[in-house]
Amino acid sequence: MPKVLVLRANVQTLTDVLDKANALNQKSGPFDCAIILGKVLESTESVERPGLPVFFTNGDGMLVEKQGSESLGHNLTLLNGYGMFQNSSGLRIGYLTGNKNFIMDNEEQIKSYFKSAEIKDLDILITDGWSKALFLNDNDQSRADTLEDEIVKISKPKYHFATLAKSKFHEATPFKWADSETITRCLNIAEYNSGARWAYAFSVDSTLSDNQALPKVLANNPYEAKPFSKRTFEAEEPKSHTLTKRPKQILPEECRFCLSNPAVQDHLIIHISEHAYLTIAKGPLTMPTSQMDFSGHCLLIPIKHIPKLKTAEVSQGDVFDSTLYQELEKYENSIVAMNHQQFQMSTVVFEINSQNSVHYHIQIMPIPAYLIPKFDSALERQVHFNNTKYSNNAKLKFDTFQGTSDDSFRAKLNDPSLNYIKFAVHENSTACPKIYMATFNSGERIDLQFGRRVLAFVLKLPKRAKWDSPACTQTLEQEKHDVQAFQAHFKSFEPST
Repeated sequence: MPKVLVLRANVQTLTDVLDKANALNQKSGPFDCAIILGKVLESTESVERPGLPVFFTNGDGMLVEKQGSESLGHNLTLLNGYGMFQNSSGLRIGYLTGNKNFIMDNEEQIKSYFKSAEIKDLDILITDGWSKALFLNDNDQSRADTLEDEIVKISKPKYHFATLAKSKFHEATPFKWADSETITRCLNIAEYNSGARWAYAFSVDSTLSDNQALPKVLANNPYEAKPFSKRTFEAEEPKSHTLTKRPKQILPEECRFCLSNPAVQDHLIIHISEHAYLTIAKGPLTMPTSQMDFSGHCLLIPIKHIPKLKTAEVSQGDVFDSTLYQELEKYENSIVAMNHQQFQMSTVVFEINSQNSVHYHIQIMPIPAYLIPKFDSALERQVHFNNTKYSNNAKLKFDTFQGTSDDSFRAKLNDPSLNYIKFAVHENSTACPKIYMATFNSGERIDLQFGRRVLAFVLKLPKRAKWDSPACTQTLEQEKHDVQAFQAHFKSFEPST
């Protein structure tokens, strides 16, 4: 089963990306090969020698006149124009690149080539643009091409990688073909240093009938629908941002919270312990203040890929005795102490504990102490909206507990069948937190932004209620600054391991 690493670079970042590919191969490989997307070379001269087999198409640029695959030296192969390359492990890579004039001049030959028997059963298809059936947004439609639609329909690849949007990662919902058992996954990979996901690792089964595990959710095939429907990044996501059932099984190597994922954004990591690690939040809710020169919004994440706190993998006995819980508690108390003692801030901790989650995590946010009295009314307000305005959502009712020693509270955490939303409000670093907990059934819809909505109201920051809103976007430099500032203040509070 070939293991593949796909990355995207440009001329300026190629050296860095090759270094990253070699490092990822050492850390998470070995990979059978790496595929580098994007225009990465101005010429074939002075090509760096990678440490693993690398294929690249050079975007819409034709490096040599002759189309087809061409070796550029040790471990580096150019896929030029259009064609199919099969490596020693049996991986079949189809490609369609080149500028508009080249494609227009050779359109009939391209169609004929992809209709040939040689192109059957493609594992991977690489195209420079995107197709009209799955174009990313109205502004990008001009670069979509019906020829790519035809090539996708002819070749029915297991994976289709495109390079339309430079700063957006997008993975469309997988779909099946009516006359084939093949499941096709379409992805747009962002450029390295864009702030979005620029690498993707996966394994390809070489047999057509065993095209990976069947996804739990399949989309209607957009290439078989008539007329083609317009699909955007946003249209692929649940409009109400709710959680009902896990849309598909996410493996650790694909999970954005798993350290084994080659594309994990490790520049966000603040601190790592034996069972959990701490990162800044992507798209933080809270903002720097005159006292606290970083956002302070952070995530506590188990290293093990688990959906909820109480599972057989975590603890067969009392969850409070598990090494994971105790480590998470140490982290939480350390952050609460830092926020209060360094910045005179209170702290609110929020989590959704559900068997339908992909990877369990906890969100921790510093809140100005004078705003904490507003928490009860903000929670009551959001519960009212959830229970009345959003009729399909689970009806929430929060119970309160003073600290974690309450027998009823401990029984709830120890019930492996229980799903819940929980807040812990720490007014300072010495008093027991006040805990708010609402339970729900696994089949009920849950607003994944519920916690942020509550705290956005407390902080009077309604435009920051969603992590991916423009108001919350940070540059790579801003993210790195937040990590360094957090680490500097956290150093004297780090939990002992």
